[in-house]
Amino acid sequence: MTEQQLSTEGDSPPSDPRPSRRGRLLTPRTLGIGSALAATAAAVALVFATQTAVQATSSPESPASTPIAADSTDEDAPEKATEVPKPATVAAAYDGLTGTEVEYVRFVGAQDPAFAAGKDLFGEPGLQFLSTDVADPQAYTDGHRRLLSLYYDYATNETVSMIVNVTNGAVESVDRATGTQPAPTDAETSFAWELLLDDDSAQPVVDEFAALTGGSALTPTSAEVLLTAHSFVTDAGSFGAESCGVDRCVQVLAQVDGGAFLTTSTYVVNLSTRAVLSIS
Repeated sequence: MTEQQLSTEGDSPPSDPRPSRRGRLLTPRTLGIGSALAATAAAVALVFATQTAVQATSSPESPASTPIAADSTDEDAPEKATEVPKPATVAAAYDGLTGTEVEYVRFVGAQDPAFAAGKDLFGEPGLQFLSTDVADPQAYTDGHRRLLSLYYDYATNETVSMIVNVTNGAVESVDRATGTQPAPTDAETSFAWELLLDDDSAQPVVDEFAALTGGSALTPTSAEVLLTAHSFVTDAGSFGAESCGVDRCVQVLAQVDGGAFLTTSTYVVNLSTRAVLSIS
């Protein structure tokens, strides 16, 4: 899931017509991904400073971040529930996460005015959920259980950090940061892939897939393709994606049948503007 490499076969794509995908962009319902338990298992680091995006011209040795399963845009997400009960037993400050408490703090966080004021990936009311983890117990002296959730506000292009006190059920802080790009979620990765394939500039990727699979048509749901992604921040050595870093941008990696990677390194998807950018 997290291998980050590019196919050596990806520079001379043959041609093959692709089916039209206009008007078939993913919806919140069709992207209903996983449960809060999945989000818990893939939770990322707490603080903004540790959320690292891949620089445009870098060749990182470490693998791309595993996309975080996010169901905040699904009908069954905790944020959309009428009520989520407090866990019967509150974990100790240093204990690991449980799915029950993650669901609870996501529900509590969604009741805060800051959540409703934001916009998610699809432009709908409510912040885009990214991840939840245990807030640093050393920052407090009362022994209470606190979780920290990260969200993205597509209305303002800000990463939002929310601390919920599980012990008393209160939102204790909401902080915002610009220019901070946590790893993309499954929902963001899937939507970026859909946008990329819907763009005419991605025809070489479609042709390359056909060559690797004996003529198969590439669609957003092709079973042969395994997707991973990283957030993308431009730097002085890259051209074509200058807004990335302020805007929420993603670079998708697409592996075919566990082998070669399609040549997607020349594309970046700006999720804030829904534009596909060619970079050099």
